[in-house]
Amino acid sequence: MNDLHEVRDVMGPADPCPPGAFDGAARDPAGRAAFERITASTARRTGPSRGTRRTAFRLVAAGGVAGALVLGTVVVTGGDGSPRPAGTQMTDTQYVLNVAATSVLKQPFTAPRPGQWVYTETRYLRSGQPGQGQVIKPGTPLKAQVDRDWVREDGALVAMYENGKLVTSPTGGGLPPTDYATVSKLPTDADGMLAWARKLKGRRDWNGSPFGLLGSLLLNNGALPPAQTAAIYRAMAKVPGVTVDRTSKDGAGHDAISVSAVIDGWAREEILLAPSTYAYKGHRTTVIQEHTTPTGGRYLKGAVESSSIRLVAGVVDRPGQRP
Repeated sequence: MNDLHEVRDVMGPADPCPPGAFDGAARDPAGRAAFERITASTARRTGPSRGTRRTAFRLVAAGGVAGALVLGTVVVTGGDGSPRPAGTQMTDTQYVLNVAATSVLKQPFTAPRPGQWVYTETRYLRSGQPGQGQVIKPGTPLKAQVDRDWVREDGALVAMYENGKLVTSPTGGGLPPTDYATVSKLPTDADGMLAWARKLKGRRDWNGSPFGLLGSLLLNNGALPPAQTAAIYRAMAKVPGVTVDRTSKDGAGHDAISVSAVIDGWAREEILLAPSTYAYKGHRTTVIQEHTTPTGGRYLKGAVESSSIRLVAGVVDRPGQRP
């Protein structure tokens, strides 16, 4: 226990979250200096290595974390191998989303070249907005549809199938942006990304919440750069009311991490991430309070308004081609 207090004291000046990473104090100059003081102090008191517990002590950067320090407190590895905070100043939601941000920054990514297209294939289940007298309740069958879209990297053209025929047409922008040229210029820091989302709330072409806009960026972009993806996760961690469930399932019944928030007071919007890579997997919108639509229909508590599963995403050379 004395060792633990000493480590906390010497690691106090270290930045546990250096800009652009969540890899702990090992990447921070103060952290490295503290590490050198710890090991030097240990060597002076123990002399040559004798295999003692004290000489076996070492600091590890996140990515292998069996005992790393976050915000001056200890993070222990859980039974599933994921780092879990013990008494940190971060909430579990903030912690998981910051770890997710670091993870996506480490994943391989190849940006589309000029003239290439981004293909996204998504399976949707939708209830459709109920009309006068119609009721959507738990268990109501949802209409399934697979959307296949090609967006040229500059955003000038989009292609999709209409009545079995591949049709290419010009695009007119809109929100959320769905082309690589635009999303690659979005902020790469959490505060900047959140400020961008909040600034757009209330525009006539987007009246959703900041969380909804951030989630739509993930949903509608099959080649979102890692820096912007990480910024989205970190921005979500700053939105009041956002929660994380590490034991969720996606629409196919596979394990998923759910990041969610209540939208408009009656629906819970979930963004589903892969547990190992934190890549986007899909979404789900569930009714948490009975709601009457402008057309006179009703959603009952527990009903699923819509859900989706990302099937394929990648960069191709022409419309009609799949990765």
